[in-house]
Amino acid sequence: MFKATFLASLILLTTAQSSAGENSSVTHTFGTDDAPASTDWPVAGGNHRGQHFSTLDQISTETIGRLGLAWAEELPVADGISATPIVVDGVIYVSVPFSLVIALDAATGKTLWRYDPDVKKAFAKHPHLSWTARSNRGVAVQDGRVLVATADCRLIALDADSGELQWSATTCDPARGYSITDAPRIGGDKVFIGNAGSESGKRNRGYVSAYSIRDGALVWRFYTVPSANPDENDTPAMKMAAATWNGDAWQQFGGGGSVWNGMTYDPDSGYVFFGTAGALPYVHRYRSPEGGDNLFLSSVLAVNAETGEYVWHYQTVPEDSWEYNATMNIVLADLEIKGKQHSVLMIAPKNGFYYVLDRLSGEFISAGSYVKVNWASHINAETGRPVIRGEGEFWKTPAGTRSELWPNMWGSHSWNPMAYHPELQLAYIPAIDAPSVVTNLGDGDFEDELARVDEVDGKPHSPGKLIAWDPAAHRERWSVGHELPFNGGVLATAGSLVFQGDAEGDFSAYHAADGRRLWSVNTGSAINAAPVTYAVDKKQYVLVPAGAGGGAQFLYPDLHSSADARGPTRMLAFSLDGDLELPPGTADKRELPALRPTASHETIMRGEVAYAENCSYCHGTNASARVGGSVPDLRFATEETHAAWNGIVIGGALRSNGMPGTGVSAEDAEAIRQYVLRQADQLRRVETH
Repeated sequence: MFKATFLASLILLTTAQSSAGENSSVTHTFGTDDAPASTDWPVAGGNHRGQHFSTLDQISTETIGRLGLAWAEELPVADGISATPIVVDGVIYVSVPFSLVIALDAATGKTLWRYDPDVKKAFAKHPHLSWTARSNRGVAVQDGRVLVATADCRLIALDADSGELQWSATTCDPARGYSITDAPRIGGDKVFIGNAGSESGKRNRGYVSAYSIRDGALVWRFYTVPSANPDENDTPAMKMAAATWNGDAWQQFGGGGSVWNGMTYDPDSGYVFFGTAGALPYVHRYRSPEGGDNLFLSSVLAVNAETGEYVWHYQTVPEDSWEYNATMNIVLADLEIKGKQHSVLMIAPKNGFYYVLDRLSGEFISAGSYVKVNWASHINAETGRPVIRGEGEFWKTPAGTRSELWPNMWGSHSWNPMAYHPELQLAYIPAIDAPSVVTNLGDGDFEDELARVDEVDGKPHSPGKLIAWDPAAHRERWSVGHELPFNGGVLATAGSLVFQGDAEGDFSAYHAADGRRLWSVNTGSAINAAPVTYAVDKKQYVLVPAGAGGGAQFLYPDLHSSADARGPTRMLAFSLDGDLELPPGTADKRELPALRPTASHETIMRGEVAYAENCSYCHGTNASARVGGSVPDLRFATEETHAAWNGIVIGGALRSNGMPGTGVSAEDAEAIRQYVLRQADQLRRVETH
């Protein structure tokens, strides 16, 4: 068993180019930098360059003091939101856990329709979907259709006006460990979708598919890694990739390389860009004992959007042993570097380096570390390859050795999108500057745990940061520290503002030039998703989904939200002179059971280990689950649940709810139960003092 984290998985400079007063007009650019004006947020990245930038400037550094809540809509969602909303023609479209789609009036927040694809019905047959189903990162909208991907591998088109189903296509097979958490992406008359499942161990391999938006017909499919069957590697790209693999792990586990997040379509070049994940076994020497880069793992690729043919690739981590995915959001820009104009692609992947590549050729231009990194010293400017440091090679240490790996294996940047200001030529990264503590168990097996570190080299350290990065100079311009590591995606605007929500429930606006916080409101709910902005009837709104979202929150709930930020899931829209009071959230009414632990210390310690191995990814580290989530906090389990414990934990009595039997022994099941009761007892003592 190869134990490591599952996936799942900006920067400023000068003052605003224009300021807006009370009667300023609203403008917005969509598509390329000189495209016609629009007041929508029509694609996930705001424009086809994926910049999460808007030229709307009614809300600016001059007017930010007048920003107030215009409307709030609480959603019937237990697990928060990770989706970036889409706004088209005065309607907001957003997806939430279990792939539900909701349409709201952009001016009032009133719900217009909802669509439920009934993903839960797949849990009984495919219980592994329970984890991925609790996160969905959005929809795409085009030609009167709303496109959404479901955890159980369907790509669905809905009527944008009514929410009625138009077509559905099966795009992967859950029986082979696949699932989908990402939003579809659009380009021309096609919709593009990837999938997750690199770590399922079910001999699958990643791919991207293109479908017709009109009728859901498959147009092309591009595999990111070669097949274990040589006869299937019949394209030049797959033949090139196959030459970089060896050993039998490839055949045993599959090649991995999922495209589980973040594609960008470029209408100028006709390319679609995406990044890939890693594969099992995680440690390269066990995956490919005779060497080889294992293409196209942990890479950025460009393919022809019309044909699906390979154009170029750049591998961020050759011989990856850290699961440092390159699946983060991709930004396109025209950038001046050393007096020369470049058409670039930029990405801040999990490995801690910010990359600038030529987007037409894939040529490496530059890279710089934006967080603390100890697995590599730098990226070689001549080869574009990382220079590996022994400090990060934990698998070479004696068995039992604990090593600190920077950045952590969840990554220094995850699915939460960064933003880019094309006028300031600055990027804004929601960074996770924290290590994993990795224990080498030998033979490629290891355990890792994300650590919250508040001091580094004797100096105060923030585990979460909003970093303003200059990609031309590849250096930090400023940063803002956060108390917790997992915070929200970013929005940049022509009003010289950068918006971000955080794990403490604060939604803030920063000056794009120097990072000063100019405005903030506490929402009562942690924020992980990215805000967007749009205009209706010449009024600009800034919209933020509130409520901690994403898969990692289940394992690390206390790192995603502070104790005061565990409120409801809501859509919050702000405008100038908005005067609505934020409605209070629903109070937590859970009660701890009267039961007490009765087992010996040794049994409880055995239960702690068994819980960490079998339960923590869903029910939380230290048996502390997401407050208000759909996965129960076992410390609050009722006496009836304790009475049925073995039937649930061993027998799978709740399999159809997404809780499969774990296969543990009766002794381990009881030890886990006693450990959970000990954790409940400790919480009871804290609450009574």
